[in-house]
Amino acid sequence: MRLLTFPVAAGLLLAGCVAFVATAYGEYRSLGELTRQEGLRAHALRTQQLISDLNALLIDLETGTRGFLITGDAVFLQPYERARQDLDASYNQLKEALARSGDAQEAAFTRLDRFIAERRLQVESNVENRWRRGESALKDRQAYVAGKQLMDEIRGELGRLKSLQQRRIDGIESAVALQTRETTLLAQVLLLAGGLMVAAAMGALWVERERRDSAERALRESHARLEGAVAERTRELSEALGRIQSFAAELDRSVEAERRRLAREVHDHLGQLGTAAKMLALSMARKIAPAKEPMHDEMLAIADEVIGAARRISNTLRPPLLDDFGFGAAVQHYVQGLQRQSELVVDLDLAPDDALSSEQHNQLFRLLQEAATNVLRHAQAHQLSIESRVEDGAYRLRIEDDGVGPGDVRADASGLRNMRERAVLAGGELSFGPAPRRGTRIEVRVPLAAADRQEDGAGDGPDRENEEGWNEVSDR
Repeated sequence: MRLLTFPVAAGLLLAGCVAFVATAYGEYRSLGELTRQEGLRAHALRTQQLISDLNALLIDLETGTRGFLITGDAVFLQPYERARQDLDASYNQLKEALARSGDAQEAAFTRLDRFIAERRLQVESNVENRWRRGESALKDRQAYVAGKQLMDEIRGELGRLKSLQQRRIDGIESAVALQTRETTLLAQVLLLAGGLMVAAAMGALWVERERRDSAERALRESHARLEGAVAERTRELSEALGRIQSFAAELDRSVEAERRRLAREVHDHLGQLGTAAKMLALSMARKIAPAKEPMHDEMLAIADEVIGAARRISNTLRPPLLDDFGFGAAVQHYVQGLQRQSELVVDLDLAPDDALSSEQHNQLFRLLQEAATNVLRHAQAHQLSIESRVEDGAYRLRIEDDGVGPGDVRADASGLRNMRERAVLAGGELSFGPAPRRGTRIEVRVPLAAADRQEDGAGDGPDRENEEGWNEVSDR
Protein backbone atom coordinates (compact mmCIF):
# COMPACT_ATOMS: atom_id res chain seq x y z
CA MET A 1 0.00 0.00 0.00
CA ARG A 2 1.49 3.33 -1.08
CA LEU A 3 2.10 5.86 1.65
CA LEU A 4 0.02 8.96 1.16
CA THR A 5 2.72 11.60 1.49
CA PHE A 6 0.43 14.61 1.43
CA PRO A 7 -1.45 13.67 4.65
CA VAL A 8 1.90 12.78 6.24
CA ALA A 9 3.37 16.14 5.19
CA ALA A 10 0.30 17.94 6.50
CA GLY A 11 0.59 16.09 9.80
CA LEU A 12 4.28 16.89 10.09
CA LEU A 13 3.69 20.55 9.30
CA LEU A 14 0.93 20.65 11.87
CA ALA A 15 3.18 18.98 14.45
CA GLY A 16 5.98 21.44 13.64
CA CYS A 17 3.58 24.35 14.06
CA VAL A 18 2.41 22.88 17.36
CA ALA A 19 6.05 22.59 18.47
CA PHE A 20 6.71 26.22 17.57
CA VAL A 21 3.52 27.32 19.31
CA ALA A 22 4.48 25.26 22.36
CA THR A 23 7.94 26.89 22.30
CA ALA A 24 6.40 30.33 22.16
CA TYR A 25 3.95 29.47 24.92
CA GLY A 26 6.73 28.00 27.07
CA GLU A 27 8.82 31.11 26.53
CA TYR A 28 5.83 33.24 27.46
CA ARG A 29 5.19 31.24 30.61
CA SER A 30 8.86 31.30 31.47
CA LEU A 31 9.02 35.04 30.92
CA GLY A 32 6.03 35.49 33.19
CA GLU A 33 7.57 33.32 35.87
CA LEU A 34 10.91 35.10 35.57
CA THR A 35 9.14 38.43 35.83
CA ARG A 36 7.37 37.25 38.96
CA GLN A 37 10.59 35.92 40.47
CA GLU A 38 12.36 39.14 39.62
CA GLY A 39 9.60 41.03 41.37
CA LEU A 40 10.07 38.88 44.48
CA ARG A 41 13.82 39.39 44.32
CA ALA A 42 13.41 43.14 43.96
CA HIS A 43 11.05 43.16 46.94
CA ALA A 44 13.52 41.14 49.01
CA LEU A 45 16.33 43.53 48.07
CA ARG A 46 14.16 46.48 49.00
CA THR A 47 13.36 44.79 52.30
CA GLN A 48 17.07 44.34 52.89
CA GLN A 49 17.57 47.99 52.14
CA LEU A 50 14.82 48.92 54.63
CA ILE A 51 16.56 46.76 57.26
CA SER A 52 19.85 48.53 56.49
CA ASP A 53 18.12 51.93 56.68
CA LEU A 54 16.57 51.04 60.02
CA ASN A 55 19.94 49.86 61.30
CA ALA A 56 21.55 53.09 60.06
CA LEU A 57 18.95 55.16 61.95
CA LEU A 58 19.61 53.21 65.11
CA ILE A 59 23.34 53.77 64.63
CA ASP A 60 22.71 57.48 64.13
CA LEU A 61 20.63 57.47 67.28
CA GLU A 62 23.46 55.72 69.14
CA THR A 63 26.33 57.82 67.76
CA GLY A 64 24.51 61.12 68.20
CA THR A 65 23.78 60.31 71.82
CA ARG A 66 27.38 59.14 72.48
CA GLY A 67 28.91 62.23 70.89
CA PHE A 68 26.71 64.50 73.00
CA LEU A 69 27.51 62.54 76.18
CA ILE A 70 31.23 62.82 75.57
CA THR A 71 31.40 66.46 74.48
CA GLY A 72 28.25 67.97 75.84
CA ASP A 73 27.98 69.86 72.55
CA ALA A 74 24.38 70.03 71.24
CA VAL A 75 25.67 69.88 67.67
CA PHE A 76 26.18 66.14 68.10
CA LEU A 77 22.46 65.73 68.79
CA GLN A 78 21.51 66.47 65.15
CA PRO A 79 21.86 62.80 64.00
CA TYR A 80 20.03 61.83 67.15
CA GLU A 81 17.11 64.15 66.35
CA ARG A 82 16.87 63.00 62.72
CA ALA A 83 16.95 59.38 63.80
CA ARG A 84 14.16 59.97 66.31
CA GLN A 85 12.01 61.60 63.60
CA ASP A 86 12.58 58.94 60.90
CA LEU A 87 12.79 55.84 63.04
CA ASP A 88 9.06 55.10 63.33
CA ALA A 89 8.37 55.62 59.61
CA SER A 90 11.29 53.41 58.56
CA TYR A 91 10.29 50.74 61.08
CA ASN A 92 6.68 50.71 59.79
CA GLN A 93 7.86 50.45 56.17
CA LEU A 94 9.90 47.38 57.09
CA LYS A 95 6.88 45.77 58.74
CA GLU A 96 4.72 46.45 55.68
CA ALA A 97 7.35 45.09 53.31
CA LEU A 98 7.65 41.84 55.27
CA ALA A 99 3.88 41.57 55.49
CA ARG A 100 3.54 41.92 51.67
CA SER A 101 6.11 39.19 51.15
CA GLY A 102 4.06 36.84 53.36
CA ASP A 103 6.68 36.76 56.11
CA ALA A 104 5.36 39.01 58.90
CA GLN A 105 7.95 37.80 61.49
CA GLU A 106 5.63 38.68 64.38
CA ALA A 107 7.86 37.21 67.05
CA ALA A 108 10.90 39.11 65.80
CA PHE A 109 8.96 42.35 65.59
CA THR A 110 7.59 41.80 69.07
CA ARG A 111 11.14 41.61 70.38
CA LEU A 112 12.26 44.52 68.20
CA ASP A 113 9.35 46.65 69.43
CA ARG A 114 10.45 46.05 73.02
CA PHE A 115 14.16 46.48 72.33
CA ILE A 116 13.77 49.66 70.28
CA ALA A 117 11.35 51.18 72.83
CA GLU A 118 13.75 50.40 75.68
CA ARG A 119 16.71 51.75 73.75
CA ARG A 120 14.91 54.94 72.93
CA LEU A 121 14.07 55.41 76.61
CA GLN A 122 17.73 54.78 77.49
CA VAL A 123 19.12 57.33 75.02
CA GLU A 124 16.53 59.88 76.02
CA SER A 125 17.40 59.27 79.72
CA ASN A 126 21.14 59.56 78.94
CA VAL A 127 20.62 62.85 77.09
CA GLU A 128 18.48 64.14 79.95
CA ASN A 129 21.12 63.13 82.51
CA ARG A 130 23.85 64.79 80.45
CA TRP A 131 21.91 68.00 80.38
CA ARG A 132 21.15 67.82 84.01
CA ARG A 133 24.28 66.30 85.60
CA GLY A 134 26.92 67.37 83.12
CA GLU A 135 30.15 65.32 82.82
CA SER A 136 29.30 63.31 85.91
CA ALA A 137 26.79 61.42 83.75
CA LEU A 138 29.74 59.79 81.97
CA LYS A 139 30.60 57.86 85.09
CA ASP A 140 27.36 55.81 84.84
CA ARG A 141 28.89 52.66 83.34
CA GLN A 142 25.80 50.56 84.03
CA ALA A 143 23.74 52.65 81.58
CA TYR A 144 26.45 52.19 78.95
CA VAL A 145 26.51 48.42 79.40
CA ALA A 146 22.71 48.18 79.31
CA GLY A 147 22.60 50.27 76.12
CA LYS A 148 25.25 48.13 74.49
CA GLN A 149 23.34 44.97 75.32
CA LEU A 150 20.13 46.37 73.84
CA MET A 151 21.93 47.44 70.66
CA ASP A 152 23.47 44.01 70.32
CA GLU A 153 19.98 42.47 70.64
CA ILE A 154 18.59 44.88 68.05
CA ARG A 155 21.50 44.24 65.65
CA GLY A 156 21.04 40.51 66.16
CA GLU A 157 17.30 40.67 65.25
CA LEU A 158 17.98 42.89 62.25
CA GLY A 159 20.79 40.59 61.15
CA ARG A 160 18.47 37.60 61.30
CA LEU A 161 15.87 39.44 59.23
CA LYS A 162 18.51 40.48 56.75
CA SER A 163 19.86 36.91 56.54
CA LEU A 164 16.33 35.66 55.95
CA GLN A 165 15.92 38.06 53.03
CA GLN A 166 19.32 37.07 51.68
CA ARG A 167 18.33 33.40 51.78
CA ARG A 168 15.15 34.33 50.00
CA ILE A 169 17.11 36.20 47.36
CA ASP A 170 19.47 33.27 46.94
CA GLY A 171 16.48 30.91 46.53
CA ILE A 172 14.89 33.19 43.97
CA GLU A 173 18.14 33.43 42.04
CA SER A 174 18.49 29.63 42.12
CA ALA A 175 14.89 29.21 40.92
CA VAL A 176 15.47 31.78 38.17
CA ALA A 177 18.61 29.98 37.04
CA LEU A 178 16.81 26.64 37.04
CA GLN A 179 13.83 28.12 35.22
CA THR A 180 16.16 29.67 32.65
CA ARG A 181 17.98 26.38 32.06
CA GLU A 182 14.73 24.42 31.75
CA THR A 183 13.21 27.00 29.43
CA THR A 184 16.32 27.11 27.29
CA LEU A 185 16.45 23.31 27.08
CA LEU A 186 12.73 23.08 26.28
CA ALA A 187 13.02 25.77 23.62
CA GLN A 188 16.00 24.03 22.05
CA VAL A 189 14.26 20.65 22.05
CA LEU A 190 10.99 22.02 20.70
CA LEU A 191 12.72 24.14 18.09
CA LEU A 192 14.82 21.19 17.00
CA ALA A 193 11.77 18.91 16.88
CA GLY A 194 9.76 21.53 15.01
CA GLY A 195 12.58 22.12 12.55
CA LEU A 196 12.95 18.39 11.96
CA MET A 197 9.20 18.00 11.44
CA VAL A 198 9.08 20.92 9.02
CA ALA A 199 12.08 19.54 7.16
CA ALA A 200 10.42 16.10 7.02
CA ALA A 201 7.20 17.74 5.82
CA MET A 202 9.09 19.58 3.09
CA GLY A 203 10.72 16.31 2.09
CA ALA A 204 7.33 14.59 1.99
CA LEU A 205 5.92 17.43 -0.10
CA TRP A 206 8.88 17.16 -2.45
CA VAL A 207 8.25 13.42 -2.80
CA GLU A 208 4.56 14.10 -3.42
CA ARG A 209 5.46 16.72 -6.01
CA GLU A 210 7.75 14.27 -7.77
CA ARG A 211 4.97 11.69 -7.76
CA ARG A 212 2.47 14.18 -9.13
CA ASP A 213 4.92 15.37 -11.78
CA SER A 214 5.47 11.79 -12.78
CA ALA A 215 1.71 11.19 -12.85
CA GLU A 216 1.20 14.35 -14.91
CA ARG A 217 3.87 13.26 -17.36
CA ALA A 218 2.25 9.86 -17.65
CA LEU A 219 -1.15 11.51 -18.05
CA ARG A 220 0.16 13.84 -20.76
CA GLU A 221 1.72 10.90 -22.57
CA SER A 222 -1.54 8.99 -22.22
CA HIS A 223 -3.46 12.02 -23.51
CA ALA A 224 -1.05 12.32 -26.41
CA ARG A 225 -1.55 8.64 -27.26
CA LEU A 226 -5.29 9.02 -26.83
CA GLU A 227 -5.36 12.14 -28.99
CA GLY A 228 -3.36 10.32 -31.63
CA ALA A 229 -5.77 7.40 -31.48
CA VAL A 230 -8.75 9.77 -31.58
CA ALA A 231 -7.22 11.66 -34.51
CA GLU A 232 -6.60 8.40 -36.33
CA ARG A 233 -10.10 7.19 -35.53
CA THR A 234 -11.53 10.55 -36.59
CA ARG A 235 -9.64 10.34 -39.85
CA GLU A 236 -10.96 6.83 -40.40
CA LEU A 237 -14.49 7.95 -39.54
CA SER A 238 -14.15 10.96 -41.85
CA GLU A 239 -12.98 8.67 -44.63
CA ALA A 240 -15.83 6.29 -43.86
CA LEU A 241 -18.29 9.20 -43.79
CA GLY A 242 -16.89 10.41 -47.09
CA ARG A 243 -17.32 6.92 -48.55
CA ILE A 244 -20.84 6.73 -47.13
CA GLN A 245 -21.73 10.13 -48.54
CA SER A 246 -20.17 9.18 -51.84
CA PHE A 247 -22.12 5.92 -51.81
CA ALA A 248 -25.30 7.80 -50.86
CA ALA A 249 -24.72 10.30 -53.66
CA GLU A 250 -24.01 7.52 -56.11
CA LEU A 251 -27.06 5.61 -54.88
CA ASP A 252 -29.20 8.73 -55.25
CA ARG A 253 -27.85 9.27 -58.74
CA SER A 254 -28.60 5.64 -59.51
CA VAL A 255 -32.14 6.11 -58.22
CA GLU A 256 -32.55 9.23 -60.33
CA ALA A 257 -31.16 7.42 -63.34
CA GLU A 258 -33.62 4.61 -62.71
CA ARG A 259 -36.40 7.17 -62.42
CA ARG A 260 -35.36 8.65 -65.76
CA ARG A 261 -35.26 5.21 -67.32
CA LEU A 262 -38.67 4.28 -65.94
CA ALA A 263 -40.10 7.63 -67.00
CA ARG A 264 -38.70 7.10 -70.49
CA GLU A 265 -40.04 3.54 -70.61
CA VAL A 266 -43.48 4.68 -69.47
CA HIS A 267 -43.43 7.55 -71.96
CA ASP A 268 -42.07 5.54 -74.85
CA HIS A 269 -44.12 2.39 -74.41
CA LEU A 270 -47.38 3.38 -72.72
CA GLY A 271 -47.47 6.74 -74.47
CA GLN A 272 -46.77 5.21 -77.86
CA LEU A 273 -49.30 2.44 -77.29
CA GLY A 274 -51.93 4.99 -76.28
CA THR A 275 -51.10 7.15 -79.25
CA ALA A 276 -51.22 4.15 -81.59
CA ALA A 277 -54.56 3.06 -80.16
CA LYS A 278 -55.94 6.59 -80.61
CA MET A 279 -54.66 6.78 -84.20
CA LEU A 280 -56.13 3.34 -84.91
CA ALA A 281 -59.49 4.39 -83.54
CA LEU A 282 -59.45 7.56 -85.64
CA SER A 283 -58.52 5.51 -88.75
CA MET A 284 -61.38 3.08 -88.13
CA ALA A 285 -63.75 6.01 -87.74
CA ARG A 286 -62.71 7.38 -91.13
CA LYS A 287 -63.12 4.00 -92.79
CA ILE A 288 -66.62 3.32 -91.54
CA ALA A 289 -67.80 6.87 -92.01
CA PRO A 290 -70.53 7.95 -92.28
CA ALA A 291 -71.54 4.99 -90.11
CA LYS A 292 -71.25 5.41 -86.38
CA GLU A 293 -69.79 2.85 -83.97
CA PRO A 294 -71.22 3.21 -80.42
CA MET A 295 -67.91 2.14 -78.82
CA HIS A 296 -65.77 4.48 -80.92
CA ASP A 297 -65.96 7.45 -78.53
CA GLU A 298 -65.25 5.17 -75.58
CA MET A 299 -62.11 3.84 -77.31
CA LEU A 300 -60.90 7.41 -77.94
CA ALA A 301 -61.51 8.33 -74.26
CA ILE A 302 -59.56 5.27 -73.11
CA ALA A 303 -56.68 6.13 -75.45
CA ASP A 304 -56.59 9.72 -74.14
CA GLU A 305 -56.62 8.44 -70.56
CA VAL A 306 -53.70 6.10 -71.29
CA ILE A 307 -51.71 8.96 -72.83
CA GLY A 308 -52.49 11.25 -69.81
CA ALA A 309 -51.56 8.51 -67.31
CA ALA A 310 -48.24 7.95 -69.10
CA ARG A 311 -47.56 11.69 -68.98
CA ARG A 312 -48.41 11.95 -65.26
CA ILE A 313 -46.37 8.90 -64.27
CA SER A 314 -43.30 10.10 -66.23
CA ASN A 315 -43.59 13.60 -64.75
CA THR A 316 -43.83 12.14 -61.24
CA LEU A 317 -40.82 9.90 -61.75
CA ARG A 318 -38.64 12.64 -63.28
CA PRO A 319 -39.90 16.07 -64.40
CA PRO A 320 -38.36 16.74 -67.80
CA LEU A 321 -38.13 20.45 -67.01
CA LEU A 322 -35.61 19.66 -64.22
CA ASP A 323 -33.10 18.35 -66.73
CA ASP A 324 -33.88 20.77 -69.51
CA PHE A 325 -34.45 24.08 -67.70
CA GLY A 326 -33.28 23.54 -64.12
CA PHE A 327 -34.64 23.85 -60.61
CA GLY A 328 -36.73 27.01 -61.05
CA ALA A 329 -38.72 25.79 -64.02
CA ALA A 330 -39.33 22.38 -62.41
CA VAL A 331 -40.54 24.04 -59.21
CA GLN A 332 -42.93 26.31 -61.11
CA HIS A 333 -44.39 23.33 -62.94
CA TYR A 334 -44.62 21.32 -59.73
CA VAL A 335 -46.34 24.19 -57.88
CA GLN A 336 -48.94 24.51 -60.62
CA GLY A 337 -49.81 20.85 -60.24
CA LEU A 338 -49.79 21.20 -56.43
CA GLN A 339 -52.31 24.04 -56.58
CA ARG A 340 -54.55 22.09 -58.96
CA GLN A 341 -54.53 19.04 -56.69
CA SER A 342 -55.14 20.89 -53.37
CA GLU A 343 -56.58 24.09 -51.92
CA LEU A 344 -53.10 25.28 -50.94
CA VAL A 345 -52.16 28.84 -51.97
CA VAL A 346 -48.49 28.95 -52.97
CA ASP A 347 -46.38 32.14 -53.11
CA LEU A 348 -43.34 31.55 -55.31
CA ASP A 349 -40.32 33.85 -55.52
CA LEU A 350 -37.18 32.15 -56.85
CA ALA A 351 -33.78 33.62 -57.61
CA PRO A 352 -31.76 32.59 -60.70
CA ASP A 353 -30.27 29.13 -60.25
CA ASP A 354 -27.76 29.04 -63.10
CA ALA A 355 -24.82 28.62 -60.69
CA LEU A 356 -26.24 25.41 -59.22
CA SER A 357 -24.93 22.07 -60.40
CA SER A 358 -27.24 19.43 -61.82
CA GLU A 359 -26.81 17.45 -58.60
CA GLN A 360 -27.88 20.46 -56.55
CA HIS A 361 -30.83 21.06 -58.89
CA ASN A 362 -31.98 17.50 -58.32
CA GLN A 363 -31.44 17.42 -54.52
CA LEU A 364 -33.14 20.78 -53.93
CA PHE A 365 -36.13 19.74 -56.02
CA ARG A 366 -36.51 16.43 -54.15
CA LEU A 367 -36.14 18.26 -50.85
CA LEU A 368 -38.89 20.69 -51.84
CA GLN A 369 -41.11 17.77 -52.88
CA GLU A 370 -40.59 16.15 -49.45
CA ALA A 371 -41.35 19.43 -47.66
CA ALA A 372 -44.53 20.06 -49.72
CA THR A 373 -45.70 16.48 -49.10
CA ASN A 374 -45.26 16.98 -45.33
CA VAL A 375 -47.24 20.24 -45.53
CA LEU A 376 -50.09 18.50 -47.30
CA ARG A 377 -50.09 15.57 -44.88
CA HIS A 378 -49.52 17.15 -41.49
CA ALA A 379 -49.45 20.96 -41.46
CA GLN A 380 -53.16 21.73 -42.07
CA ALA A 381 -51.88 24.84 -43.81
CA HIS A 382 -53.69 27.19 -46.21
CA GLN A 383 -50.69 29.03 -47.58
CA LEU A 384 -47.20 27.95 -48.59
CA SER A 385 -44.34 30.34 -49.30
CA ILE A 386 -41.34 29.26 -51.39
CA GLU A 387 -38.55 31.76 -51.94
CA SER A 388 -34.84 31.67 -52.69
CA ARG A 389 -31.98 34.16 -52.65
CA VAL A 390 -28.34 34.18 -53.72
CA GLU A 391 -26.40 35.64 -50.76
CA ASP A 392 -22.75 35.46 -49.69
CA GLY A 393 -21.82 32.93 -52.35
CA ALA A 394 -24.65 30.56 -51.42
CA TYR A 395 -28.09 29.66 -52.73
CA ARG A 396 -30.65 29.98 -49.90
CA LEU A 397 -34.03 28.27 -50.20
CA ARG A 398 -36.80 28.99 -47.66
CA ILE A 399 -40.04 26.98 -47.41
CA GLU A 400 -42.59 28.33 -44.91
CA ASP A 401 -46.24 27.46 -44.19
CA ASP A 402 -48.97 28.83 -41.91
CA GLY A 403 -49.98 25.49 -40.45
CA VAL A 404 -49.89 24.03 -36.94
CA GLY A 405 -46.10 24.22 -36.64
CA PRO A 406 -43.46 21.53 -36.03
CA GLY A 407 -44.84 20.61 -32.57
CA ASP A 408 -43.03 17.57 -31.13
CA VAL A 409 -41.55 16.34 -34.40
CA ARG A 410 -38.62 14.05 -33.66
CA ALA A 411 -35.19 15.05 -34.94
CA ASP A 412 -34.86 11.58 -36.51
CA ALA A 413 -38.27 11.55 -38.26
CA SER A 414 -37.97 9.97 -41.70
CA GLY A 415 -39.16 13.02 -43.67
CA LEU A 416 -36.89 15.40 -41.80
CA ARG A 417 -34.01 12.95 -42.03
CA ASN A 418 -34.49 12.63 -45.79
CA MET A 419 -34.44 16.41 -46.20
CA ARG A 420 -31.27 16.72 -44.13
CA GLU A 421 -29.58 14.00 -46.16
CA ARG A 422 -30.49 15.68 -49.42
CA ALA A 423 -29.17 19.02 -48.12
CA VAL A 424 -25.87 17.30 -47.26
CA LEU A 425 -25.75 15.59 -50.67
CA ALA A 426 -26.15 19.03 -52.22
CA GLY A 427 -23.14 20.19 -50.19
CA GLY A 428 -25.17 22.40 -47.84
CA GLU A 429 -27.12 22.35 -44.59
CA LEU A 430 -30.72 22.49 -43.46
CA SER A 431 -32.41 24.18 -40.52
CA PHE A 432 -35.89 23.22 -39.32
CA GLY A 433 -38.09 25.00 -36.81
CA PRO A 434 -41.15 27.15 -36.14
CA ALA A 435 -41.90 30.13 -38.35
CA PRO A 436 -41.76 33.63 -36.82
CA ARG A 437 -45.56 34.02 -36.77
CA ARG A 438 -46.97 30.50 -37.03
CA GLY A 439 -46.37 27.33 -38.93
CA THR A 440 -43.07 25.74 -39.91
CA ARG A 441 -39.99 27.12 -41.63
CA ILE A 442 -37.38 25.10 -43.50
CA GLU A 443 -34.22 26.84 -44.68
CA VAL A 444 -31.58 25.29 -46.91
CA ARG A 445 -28.19 26.86 -47.63
CA VAL A 446 -26.19 25.44 -50.53
CA PRO A 447 -22.73 26.90 -51.32
CA LEU A 448 -22.34 27.84 -54.97
CA ALA A 449 -18.57 27.34 -54.80
CA ALA A 450 -19.14 23.57 -54.67
CA ALA A 451 -20.92 23.57 -57.99
CA ASP A 452 -17.83 23.03 -60.13
CA ARG A 453 -16.53 20.25 -57.94
CA GLN A 454 -19.88 18.47 -57.95
CA GLU A 455 -20.11 18.88 -61.73
CA ASP A 456 -16.71 17.16 -62.05
CA GLY A 457 -17.62 14.31 -59.69
CA ALA A 458 -21.25 13.75 -60.58
CA GLY A 459 -21.04 13.13 -64.31
CA ASP A 460 -24.82 12.92 -64.56
CA GLY A 461 -25.74 16.42 -65.83
CA PRO A 462 -27.85 17.25 -68.85
CA ASP A 463 -25.24 15.81 -71.26
CA ARG A 464 -25.47 12.42 -69.61
CA GLU A 465 -29.23 12.58 -69.60
CA ASN A 466 -29.26 13.49 -73.28
CA GLU A 467 -26.87 10.62 -73.94
CA GLU A 468 -29.39 8.32 -72.32
CA GLY A 469 -31.98 9.59 -74.82
CA TRP A 470 -34.32 11.39 -72.38
CA ASN A 471 -36.71 13.86 -73.93
CA GLU A 472 -39.66 15.70 -72.49
CA VAL A 473 -42.90 13.74 -72.56
CA SER A 474 -45.22 15.19 -75.17
CA ASP A 475 -48.78 14.65 -76.19
CA ARG A 476 -47.64 13.69 -79.69
